[in-house]
Amino acid sequence: MGGMLKPLILFSVCALSWASNNPNSSSIVAKVNGEVIYEEDLAPESTPLTRDEKIQRAIQYRLIIQEAKKLGLERSPDIQTELNKLLYKKFIEHERKNQKKQFTPTEKELHQFYEKFPLIRIHHLVLNRRTEAERQVADLTMSQIGKELKNGTPFEQLCTRYSQDASALFGGDNDFRGPHNFPEEFYLKIRGLPKNTVSDPIEIGSTVHYFEWFEKKPFTTAPASYLQYLQSRFEESKEKTLLTELLKSLELKATIETSSVSRKDK
Repeated sequence: MGGMLKPLILFSVCALSWASNNPNSSSIVAKVNGEVIYEEDLAPESTPLTRDEKIQRAIQYRLIIQEAKKLGLERSPDIQTELNKLLYKKFIEHERKNQKKQFTPTEKELHQFYEKFPLIRIHHLVLNRRTEAERQVADLTMSQIGKELKNGTPFEQLCTRYSQDASALFGGDNDFRGPHNFPEEFYLKIRGLPKNTVSDPIEIGSTVHYFEWFEKKPFTTAPASYLQYLQSRFEESKEKTLLTELLKSLELKATIETSSVSRKDK
């Protein structure tokens, strides 16, 4: 392939990012100023180029990279910043791969994790407070709800009587809920209540909400899709913990000096 190379358009790094010096390959297709190009460095099969065009593009890529290095461009701050970002990403991926077995929960661990985020069946009562008239009605209704709860009226009946959303037809029954299909902030508040205990009214925007959980689905009957969701959450949590521990370990081993001055000291 000596002589002049026919120039190809699309000289972008994006288009040429597949090219790399792969010492594990024994199939050499070209050398550029002594730098070897291997079969694996060529564009993927899906790329609409002939084999000769792929080789030509790999050579052109290496020529430009070599010239950039001659100019010392790889030492420029922006290149170093991008390189550091890539190194950081690759290191995290390396640690994730090495620690993957530690991330996956055992059956016992998943069961324990489920007990933190079980599927709970919820009664839900909603009152609208969008206008002044609605606010006045809602305030009166809230007062009445409080009285009836003290008198022992089942919350399900109150939902049917007063709730202003579609679930009122079913006694406010919202079926089983978890953090995957219910706002987690409210799920945690509801889960923190004793069973069959109605929450204090919670104002969200122009509505007021009451909640009560009255049934917990056993781990053994939880849907596989929900257990898969919990497994992903467990792995993310474990990964975060392990990476935090790794960073602490690296900080303890490192010599770190800072020149920052707090505003208070200025």
